[in-house]
Amino acid sequence: MAAITPETRPQLLVRLAKEEDAQVLREIFNEAVQDHLIPFEEHPRDLETQKELIAAAAEDLRHPILVAELRGWVLGSISLTRHDTRPQLDDVAEVSICVRRSFRNYGVGRQLMQAIQADAPKLGYRKFVGRVLADNGDSLRLCRACGWREVGRMIGHDTSFEELRDIVIVEYTVPAPQENRP
Repeated sequence: MAAITPETRPQLLVRLAKEEDAQVLREIFNEAVQDHLIPFEEHPRDLETQKELIAAAAEDLRHPILVAELRGWVLGSISLTRHDTRPQLDDVAEVSICVRRSFRNYGVGRQLMQAIQADAPKLGYRKFVGRVLADNGDSLRLCRACGWREVGRMIGHDTSFEELRDIVIVEYTVPAPQENRP
């Protein structure tokens, strides 16, 4: 039997979310809510809301939802939303990521993060920000591994599930485009 190498193992396809992804994206989001991994979220998302989010992302190409798919099975998603309504901050987006429970810690989040970071310059972003629960070590490690840095901590900021939980603010500065040199 041949050994599995990075070149021979199945590759994830990262693509824009489609309406038919709504059910599975809802399930993945709701798993993260059940696992208390998403700041400020304690209620499951309904299918209609998920469809509306996908439709809005399809209309606003600067705020996409990307999915990671393996052999036709969606494993996770990453999305960009407005960070702030002030026009001076139009080049800053907030990143949210959810990975199917059974595929966490297998590199799905990293590939999604790398894909959205690669798209940042063509989408017109100079910075991404995120809010991570302080006790979500996996997400904090993912951010560090993808070049993000911690910029602050809000003590007792998240009150979901009747708990006071700290939020870590993270940011990623999009590298300036490299000019082609002869």
